[in-house]
Amino acid sequence: MQYLKLYFVVLILGVMAGCSSIAVVNEPVPDILQAEKVCIVVHDDTRELFKTTLKEWMREQGITPDIYPQDTSVDICEWALTYEGRWSWMVGLYLADAKITAYRDGSEAGRAWLDIGKWDGYKWENGKVRIYKLMDMLSGKVDHYENLADEFIK
Repeated sequence: MQYLKLYFVVLILGVMAGCSSIAVVNEPVPDILQAEKVCIVVHDDTRELFKTTLKEWMREQGITPDIYPQDTSVDICEWALTYEGRWSWMVGLYLADAKITAYRDGSEAGRAWLDIGKWDGYKWENGKVRIYKLMDMLSGKVDHYENLADEFIK
C-alpha cells in the first residue's frame, strides 16, 4: 500500500514537472530598430491587446507601425511583423503562447516565441508586459527569459 501511495506521489510530481516548462525561441534581429516603418500583419484570432501593444512598443522606439489585414503578404513593406497569441484560462486569463516573427524584404529575419507551461509560475505575468519582453528580445535589446527557460528551441 505504501508503494502505491509513493507511486502516485511520484506520478503527480512528474506530470507537474512536465507541465511547468517554459519554451523559448529567441532569434533577434537588431536591425529592426533602424526601421522607420514596420508593417504589422494582423492575426484575426488573437486578442486586440497584442496588436495595440506591438504598436505602442514600436512608437516608443520611434518606429511608425502600419497595420495590414491577415491575408497580406509579408513582402508588403521592407519590414513586417506577424504575430499570434493564445490566451488560456486557469483560475484567470493568461497569455499562454506568444509568437512574433520579423520579416525583411519578404524573408524571415528573426523571431521571438514563448510557450508557458500550464503550471509555470510565470504564466501570471501581464500579457502586455510579456509582449514588450518578446519585442525587446526580437530587437536584441535583452533576453528576458534567458535564465528562466527549461528548454531552448533553436
